[in-house]
Amino acid sequence: MRKIIFFALFAVSAIVAMAQTNPKSGYVITNTGDTIRGTIDFRTNEKLSKQCDFWVNNEKTTYKPGDIEGFRFDNGGKFFVTRRLNVTGTPDLYFAEFMVQGKMNLYCVAYNGDEYYFFEREDGEIAELINRNTSYATIDAANQGTRNIIQEKQKQYGKVKMLLQQSKNAMMEMDDNNMTKKKLVNVVRDYHNDVCTDGSSCIVYEYDEKTDKIKTHLKVLASYAHHSKEMCGSQIDPDINYSGDAFEIGVGVDIDLERAIKGFSIDLGLLFTPKYSSSNEIKGTDHSLPLKYEKSVLNILFGAAKRFGNGKIQPIIRGGGFVALPLSSKETIYYNNGKTPAPVENVSTTHYGIYVGAGIQMPIGKHYARLHADLYKSLEQTKFGEMTKIGVTAEFAF
Repeated sequence: MRKIIFFALFAVSAIVAMAQTNPKSGYVITNTGDTIRGTIDFRTNEKLSKQCDFWVNNEKTTYKPGDIEGFRFDNGGKFFVTRRLNVTGTPDLYFAEFMVQGKMNLYCVAYNGDEYYFFEREDGEIAELINRNTSYATIDAANQGTRNIIQEKQKQYGKVKMLLQQSKNAMMEMDDNNMTKKKLVNVVRDYHNDVCTDGSSCIVYEYDEKTDKIKTHLKVLASYAHHSKEMCGSQIDPDINYSGDAFEIGVGVDIDLERAIKGFSIDLGLLFTPKYSSSNEIKGTDHSLPLKYEKSVLNILFGAAKRFGNGKIQPIIRGGGFVALPLSSKETIYYNNGKTPAPVENVSTTHYGIYVGAGIQMPIGKHYARLHADLYKSLEQTKFGEMTKIGVTAEFAF
């Protein structure tokens, strides 16, 4: 048991220690206006506001705000520029996400879970609007009262609307308190269209919102499991081990956290064992009594997976916890030379424990398939209700 727990902890530590970058093609713009193409580490907006990790020919350079004019990801991706903005109460340099350029510019800086939007009119006037993270807002409400939060929002909206007063359409759109990026981009774009008289274009740098959201993949699973140890909660003989094999089918969800850790995902699944059957016997001095154990189980899996490399076949490691809920369970003893069955009641046992495993992942068009082997070990502390199994699972994710 100690070896199993140690291996699980080691696997989790390896996931963190071996966290790699999330490279995406793009370019940086130097302070002299030159463009250098290469690879940029695509991390969270908060991390990108503080630094840009850039590679050219496998040589890494880390840029801080002010070192370069800005950087952008390819294919209409995110665009960050150096700006001196007041986020913490004192103006400082940040890589601000450049969302709209026109008669009014729109920037966004992520900081401590909040989003700070800056509306910059062409005459240099700036208004700030803070979209507070729910958890942070809750803490703030507990410490200072919800009245302060409401007053802060009202004050900020008032300043933004003053900046937008030349466009009735833009001012009206701000009345619904919608703080989504898409909504704010539309507000600034409408302002530009209403006040622009020189025919200049309003450039929207914000790209498809879907790429900025956490990606989830539905998947189907099929597994073959060998139970090397299987003991139920109130079995006839405490020394009996019902080892055997079973097939499992199921569904699951992978939640990608690429921008936090390259190749890292949350792994959730439901595996159904339609029928598990195993036989054994109680050995006596002059005869033996045959035993049979049958059950169906719903396995709930919750863990994480980490894949490595950028090739067609990528190794993965997995780990997490599981709960095995018995849907039916029956232990039977046979008398009269195995001819008379006598079922034993109340043998159902819920197993819970940990699993660790490894395998490979292969892309299939826009989807992917996984094949991995996993060791499952229950954490019950008594000699009853224990379970150890090795499963080989195939997955196909959409």
